[in-house]
Amino acid sequence: MPLPPSVFISLDRTSETVLQTWRKDSPGRRGLRAEIILRAATGHHNLTIARNLGISRNTVKLWRRRFAQEGLDGLKSRPIPGRPRKHARTP
Repeated sequence: MPLPPSVFISLDRTSETVLQTWRKDSPGRRGLRAEIILRAATGHHNLTIARNLGISRNTVKLWRRRFAQEGLDGLKSRPIPGRPRKHARTP
């Protein structure tokens, strides 16, 4: 069965440079998101990216779609909705 089409990703030089910096210098989520987009821009399928990075295909689809719609700003974490956490008072 053929893989479904993925959102097309094209990078300008500035975006590519920023993503490469994030990939190298940002541990955790931002570095992973940069890696997803860099691989997507070189033509890798979502399933291939997901398997190689040990994440779900839906995660790849999410970040690929957000980058296509919002650019680099789309890769930033968004606030979690709901009531803020209560902090315990210290005596």
